[in-house]
Amino acid sequence: MDRYYYAGGQRVPIEADETQVAVDQGRADAAGLRSMLARVAGMGGPRLPGGVILAPRSSLDENGMDRLRKAGALRPVYRHQGAVMVALPEIRIEVDDEKQRKAVIASILRALHPVEISEDTEDRLVLRPKSGSGDDALDVANFVFEQAHPAAASVRFVQFVPKPRSRR
Repeated sequence: MDRYYYAGGQRVPIEADETQVAVDQGRADAAGLRSMLARVAGMGGPRLPGGVILAPRSSLDENGMDRLRKAGALRPVYRHQGAVMVALPEIRIEVDDEKQRKAVIASILRALHPVEISEDTEDRLVLRPKSGSGDDALDVANFVFEQAHPAAASVRFVQFVPKPRSRR
């Protein structure tokens, strides 16, 4: 499946990064996976904003992946032009007027994944997929942008560009 997000009204392609895992520290800890979390954190990957640890996929066996998945602690990892991006379960939508707002609300009701509105102001809505999935958030953000055409609709990404390795 081709994955993408919208930035500045343009579709930006991204690709899944199967070599890394992103673990939501809070969800893993709440599920009693503190020792697994400590092991993943010790693999030397960066700690990202939003309480996310990035680690090599090889640091977890299938049982560990399954336990984290069931706890809702895994976040999808993508790449775009050298940047690593972790999709968080949050969608930010900006609207210019009441007509856009009504179109956004109507599209939310037709979206593939149910969401909760966690913030609702005159010019912005913040949504959270009930599943807690960053992939579902990406799907909803794209659907809302394509169907309702608000000023902006985007999933919240934590993004970083790894330091270049020095050549010797």
